[in-house]
Amino acid sequence: MDDLRKNQFIEVVAQWDGELTASMLQNYFSISRATAQKLITRYRDTYPENAFDYNRSTKRHTPTDQFTPQVTQGTLNEYLSFFGQDVTEGLEGVNKKSTHLELLSPPLRNINPKLVRRIIQACNQSLRLDIEYLSLSSGDMEGRIISPHTLVNDGIRWHVRAYCEKNRQYRDFVLSRFSADPVFEEHAEYTREHDADWNTWLTIVLIPDPRLNDIKKQCIELDYMMTGGRLEIPCRAALVKYLLQRLRVDTYHHKPEGQQIIVESGCWESLAPYRMG
Repeated sequence: MDDLRKNQFIEVVAQWDGELTASMLQNYFSISRATAQKLITRYRDTYPENAFDYNRSTKRHTPTDQFTPQVTQGTLNEYLSFFGQDVTEGLEGVNKKSTHLELLSPPLRNINPKLVRRIIQACNQSLRLDIEYLSLSSGDMEGRIISPHTLVNDGIRWHVRAYCEKNRQYRDFVLSRFSADPVFEEHAEYTREHDADWNTWLTIVLIPDPRLNDIKKQCIELDYMMTGGRLEIPCRAALVKYLLQRLRVDTYHHKPEGQQIIVESGCWESLAPYRMG
């Protein structure tokens, strides 16, 4: 896994920076220059189709036009994973920042590591949890027995998908609203395999706002890499409402330039059972 990460670093830097040096690997992974150079040589031997040009005077490797990612997907998000300045991580002294990148970070939520450890253990071992949970609807701290199966980050907050014995259905529980430490109970009867909305996949179809003129529609199609004026995004039914919120298509902007994209009308109707709740 460590070697894979180093090969991914080589590809990401070569693709997005357009040049690679041994010192980049040396500084990022805290390894010797000789080891860094060996890693570059090994990558070139492993993936000879990914040709590099080497400038002896600058000691820089530059990818040729034939360069194609082999161990990465070639997305900018991968570059951010190495160099993004994400203050939510709160790690000091880690040599993985870039002064040329900046990420907006959501407010920190109050999440107890001990809580997360117990939830993950319950997920791994299919255990029930006895919890104390602050209900937003009632405003009261309520005792619940839940059977968690997956931790989810919706881009703003963390929650756990779990079967709730009080409501007799699968629900999402925001991690920052748990109180005290969950208590393990016996084996869970309701697991991820029984969660119909989790196991149901839907397709969200996005199109440019019809109010835009043809030129502006073409701009939106280019932005979102649409094909034939539409973009299809697969999504679990249980997560549809979060994706719609992130795409900002759950509300309608009075100006088309502010709206930019909408969910295709037929698709919007089909998503009705999953948009709220």
